[in-house]
Amino acid sequence: MKRFDVRRAVTADAALLCDLHKASVRALCAGSYSAAQIELWLAPRSADDYRRAMTAGEVMLAATYADRVVGFASTKGAELRALYVDPRLGRGAGGPLLLAAEEQVRGTGEPALHLQSTPNAVAFYRKHGYMREARATVRRGGVELQVLCMRKSLQAAGAPSTITRSVMAPARRNADASWYSGE
Repeated sequence: MKRFDVRRAVTADAALLCDLHKASVRALCAGSYSAAQIELWLAPRSADDYRRAMTAGEVMLAATYADRVVGFASTKGAELRALYVDPRLGRGAGGPLLLAAEEQVRGTGEPALHLQSTPNAVAFYRKHGYMREARATVRRGGVELQVLCMRKSLQAAGAPSTITRSVMAPARRNADASWYSGE
């Protein structure tokens, strides 16, 4: 098992987060969206976007493995705005990042965490207790993308409230491809 550390991202991480975001979407969303959609989605992204988000109150968390950033998550209020992992080195970092994001949001008193999942990630979120709410279309970088709105109650969890910690990631399981049906 890989051991991931999760810490608060800092503005100095912005270029790494931007590059990682783009690599993750290109590799992991390729089966859900066309190459043209993906490139339109990613084209306007720059490191400055991540710096601005951090200074405007978005909480970004970075997962590291062997002192290298291999994934990140971001929250604002009760919304998980992003969770991306390096397609080569970050497999297994999603669970620890999601847990840390849930802990961070729970610590603010929010009763639930909401997100908009790409089709390829629905099985991951379902495995972590998220429930389907509704299908939606979002605009990213001038292109419309189909997503699934999901929600998880944070009320019953009793995990420790710390953002910086080490987490062991379980071995990757086969993903469920039926993102709308819930089967």
